[in-house]
Amino acid sequence: MHASEDMYEKVMARASHRGRKRGGAPKIAVVATVALAVALAAGGTAYAVLGGDFFFRGWGDHGHGQVNTWTVDGVDGEYSRTFGSIDEDALSDELKASVEYAGRAVEARGYTLLVESVLVDDLGCGVATFTLSNPDGIKINPAYGAPGDVVFDEDSDLRLLRTAFGDGTSANDDVVYDAEASTDTEVRGIIYFNAWNGADSVASGIKWVLNFNDEDVTTDVFVPAKTIKSREFKTADGARAMVSPIAMVIDDESVMEAHDDLYGIHPLIIDNLSVTMEDGTNLVITDDDARVYNIFGSCLRGEDGVNLETVYRPTQLLVPEIIEGVNAFGDLCHTDGQNEAWQAEFLPAA
Repeated sequence: MHASEDMYEKVMARASHRGRKRGGAPKIAVVATVALAVALAAGGTAYAVLGGDFFFRGWGDHGHGQVNTWTVDGVDGEYSRTFGSIDEDALSDELKASVEYAGRAVEARGYTLLVESVLVDDLGCGVATFTLSNPDGIKINPAYGAPGDVVFDEDSDLRLLRTAFGDGTSANDDVVYDAEASTDTEVRGIIYFNAWNGADSVASGIKWVLNFNDEDVTTDVFVPAKTIKSREFKTADGARAMVSPIAMVIDDESVMEAHDDLYGIHPLIIDNLSVTMEDGTNLVITDDDARVYNIFGSCLRGEDGVNLETVYRPTQLLVPEIIEGVNAFGDLCHTDGQNEAWQAEFLPAA
């Protein structure tokens, strides 16, 4: 695990029960998609979140204030996450047109989950808006996770709201609720996700899962018809980074190709990651020293025990066309156990 990811896990320590393993394999209960009229009758609300409103929901402050700070028990210092802001006039027509209405819904145990709109990129990452309702109440405990994270209370029978794919794999995801638009019986929010296996998993279709203590209930699969493109950036020695409006991927494999004798399981530690805009503005993605994590989670992707990519989901909507460079600082990890200081500037490849 890279240092940044390791630190992020420490930051998320208060939410440790989110990924709690249960004894034995869970009983799977696949539930057919509920017709939209049924979802409404059950207490859900239909929000066709397309165009500008989708982006306000996805990269606004979610009603939690633009800058969130928090502390973690047993760890000194304060952590922060800054949400972005949206200028609707700056959104391209192409980007807005790439948002698709999914309309996938499922009911179980008094809960109705309606996944409204989805946006995916060619890096295997995506964003979905949702409304989760229950007339008997929804128990979210704000004491866990970073501010805004959807973490269900310990006494709730609903454990997780997850993303999975048609190929049978699951996603790495982060779920954030809108404090101003949510009530005790209805939670409106956003799911930020990426597939462990990349874009092929997303192309196989996306489904959303209500994970209870003893079973899972799942929406029907939604197969995206549209995909937003990423832009390639390269260093002088050929290392690659890819940036889409919703995600950033550092190609660890290309870093290993550019440097000899790197440890494949853990070749790269990224301590500081940022992007520089054409106007000179610098946007921090992560900074371990400053305890800044402007991301909706991150993960490592690879195969056969070798890390091939590091994926970040920034809290600010990016415009790859106006990014002048991607800046990374950290260490290269060699097979002999020694670390080498590393600094990289990724510039537009074309």
